[in-house]
Amino acid sequence: MDQDATKRRKTDDKTTDISLDDVDEIDINLDTDEILNLEVENYEKGFKEGQLQSSRDELLEGKQYGYQTGFQRFLIVGYIQGLVEDWETKIDQYENVKSHLSQLRALIFNIPTVNDDKEVEIYEKNLLKARNKLRTIATVLKENWKINELDNLIKEVGGNLQVSEHLDEMW
Repeated sequence: MDQDATKRRKTDDKTTDISLDDVDEIDINLDTDEILNLEVENYEKGFKEGQLQSSRDELLEGKQYGYQTGFQRFLIVGYIQGLVEDWETKIDQYENVKSHLSQLRALIFNIPTVNDDKEVEIYEKNLLKARNKLRTIATVLKENWKINELDNLIKEVGGNLQVSEHLDEMW
């Protein structure tokens, strides 16, 4: 045997000679389809991971948008509640709008905080009525500046929030 054509292999503290001719005869059983499909497998794996990550991101984005919209909508309600409570502490001075204040209180304090279609519709109707009632009270009391402050607050904190789905009913 030619020294160059022979390789030495050490197994269990024994050294055996294997010729290169023997190597050609060894049956190497590799599934070449699996190796060739590596690109497809990695593509599918990446696609699934991307879908999963996208779903997580969309859920998080949806929650953030929901919190933001809820904050913006109830910022308006909170400001109106503050006006009602302020006017009620001075009810003796505002006898002429007492019934309007009680109606406004009922509208504002009965707004649901659930986000179902039915409750959103109630929110929009109550807020539209409350806005009109608020304007009436502010006009009678000659405190229109409070309404202007509300509009400015909405723009500053809430951005260009559409209070209602109907363009005619927006602030």
